[in-house]
Amino acid sequence: MIKGIIFDMDGTILNTIDDVVASVNYAMRYFNLPEKTVQEVKDGIGRGAINLIEDVVPRGTSEADIYKIYEVYQTYYDQHTNDFTAPYEGILDLLKTLKNNGYKLAVVSNKYRYLVEALNHDIFKDYFDISMGEMDGVPIKPAPDMIHIALKEMNLSKDEVIFIGDSDVDMMTATNANIKSIGVTWGYRSKEVLIKHKADYIIDQPKDIIKIINEVNAHGND
Repeated sequence: MIKGIIFDMDGTILNTIDDVVASVNYAMRYFNLPEKTVQEVKDGIGRGAINLIEDVVPRGTSEADIYKIYEVYQTYYDQHTNDFTAPYEGILDLLKTLKNNGYKLAVVSNKYRYLVEALNHDIFKDYFDISMGEMDGVPIKPAPDMIHIALKEMNLSKDEVIFIGDSDVDMMTATNANIKSIGVTWGYRSKEVLIKHKADYIIDQPKDIIKIINEVNAHGND
């Protein structure tokens, strides 16, 4: 029986791409590096900020320089997290319905935890019971550690939740945590990527999440 839903953030519930691209290109310009396209940034999102910067800088950039570029990126992004960022259409209605139906809600992201908590408060008005993000000593997705922490804080077992995300990293996270997954096609990866990484369900619009949860609860989640 599904009692809780865990969401990824970027590309799943929030369209953050414009703010991320602006922050990446601010850092690129700062260091006189070529600016990146939206698709190039999308391709790097999902594995944490330092890995994003590693993906977008020129091949052969030293680890020390990557960290300097990352620091400029992160400082700028911290100040511009919410300039253009907004929930995807239908997400707020979905969260309201889930909350009203008694489901526990969590968000687990590879963003830093302070940013996840701020976005939950500022944009989602604390709809999420748990806001989980990168923090010292805890491996990020696709490691299952943050999922395990969220489950403990939600007081639910792995059989009582479903994980929703838009990327290969999210589907691998669900597999590593041994929980069912829903892949969404409106985010930063293709449907083919979701299929390749064995999403249990794939949907094209947020309202389909309700149908899947009702189906799982009616027939069991074996």
